[in-house]
Amino acid sequence: MTWNQERITAVAKASASADFLAFEAIGLSEIDGARILDVGCFDGYNTVLKFAAYEDAAQIVGIDPEAAMIDQARQRTDDPRFTWTATSFEDFQDESQEGFDLVYFSHVFQHLPNKQDAARKAFDLLNPGGFCVIKTVDDSTNISSPDPQNLMRRLYALYDEHVLPNTPHTRNTDRNNGSKCYGLLKDAGFNNVAVRTLPSDTANKTPQERAKLFERLTYYRKNVPDCVDPGIADQIRDLLDAWSKLFLQDDYYFASQTFVVIAQKPLEGSQTRYEGPLFQQATPGISGETGPQKTWMLRPMVESDLGQVMDIEIRSFPDPWTPVAYAMELRYNTRAAYTVAVSAEGRIGGYVGSWEADGMATIANIATDPRLRRSGIGRMLIDHACDQAHEHGCAAMQLQVRAQNETARSFYAAMGFNEMGLSQGYYTNPDDDAVILVRMLG
Repeated sequence: MTWNQERITAVAKASASADFLAFEAIGLSEIDGARILDVGCFDGYNTVLKFAAYEDAAQIVGIDPEAAMIDQARQRTDDPRFTWTATSFEDFQDESQEGFDLVYFSHVFQHLPNKQDAARKAFDLLNPGGFCVIKTVDDSTNISSPDPQNLMRRLYALYDEHVLPNTPHTRNTDRNNGSKCYGLLKDAGFNNVAVRTLPSDTANKTPQERAKLFERLTYYRKNVPDCVDPGIADQIRDLLDAWSKLFLQDDYYFASQTFVVIAQKPLEGSQTRYEGPLFQQATPGISGETGPQKTWMLRPMVESDLGQVMDIEIRSFPDPWTPVAYAMELRYNTRAAYTVAVSAEGRIGGYVGSWEADGMATIANIATDPRLRRSGIGRMLIDHACDQAHEHGCAAMQLQVRAQNETARSFYAAMGFNEMGLSQGYYTNPDDDAVILVRMLG
């Protein structure tokens, strides 16, 4: 069975920027005391990744029919805002009767037994003015060219006929679900529905990047139940093998669309149109310079990095920035520079952001994946930020660190920073003073 936690976690990170765009569009960070329902939360990883940083959210409820996964979700965080329940969406009851401000389906809606009933139930669970967000797929929009043997469509046809109905969690799956959501949500009573498609394709990708994309988009199709005719199973495997080789050819083009749909429940007695900002376009990846360590490359942070960035952010800080805060910095702060350290496989190991003004640069945020600390990534990022600021004419780099964080203070001292002052009561959660550190540049 190839539906394992490691792969699902990887997909959650890779596709997170689509969710963050939707949350920005509905103004989630501005909804004070929001109640959120995550349908099909699995082991809770995606739920915590997507919502932990929204400190104004009052309650996040994760539901999943797999009791073993819910047990893991309960162990994932001690944040009292998160609650977990083993139940299907069809059987779920909001015992509090308080209603939700967001009902969220991440690659779950297409698996539900009755999509029309699900849309209506989401509508009923929402408070007036609340939102439904669906992230889903639509294989009918995929492009495979040139594909003279029609490998993609032949594989899809066999999979839909022989695998989907014989696998418990895909028995009701509609792989052509994305384009249908608009009509389903309108029929359910939502008065403002917006659809955004975000592409993944092979254009200008290296063979390694193409192979990684193929694995991410097709790994689940390797799951062929034992009840499937052996001859059909062999055909599926042969088609996958042939398609994987075609995928690596430089003149081959594949494109797949992720559908992100947002819909708002009307305010009582009103049909007022939602006036929030339109979906923002995620910035494509940018190649960058090579860092001093062979296994890591430095390049500018882009919005499609936010899934991995937020994973590190919420692991590193008790008061993490929200994804929309990063998005605003990347789009509009012309005095800011954000850099990520990326492995050859595309894993982000750390990031740094700095601001420049009046000849002084300030590190606004820096973090290394806790699992990669003491690997030199932090040093590399700081040196890069300082070099960049010096090239822009800054005379010094400053930052602040918790007074009680002796490890960090020693680290920065070794990096050439001197303690220049104290800002009393600067930090909360927990309360602490801030030590002001400065490193002269050049």
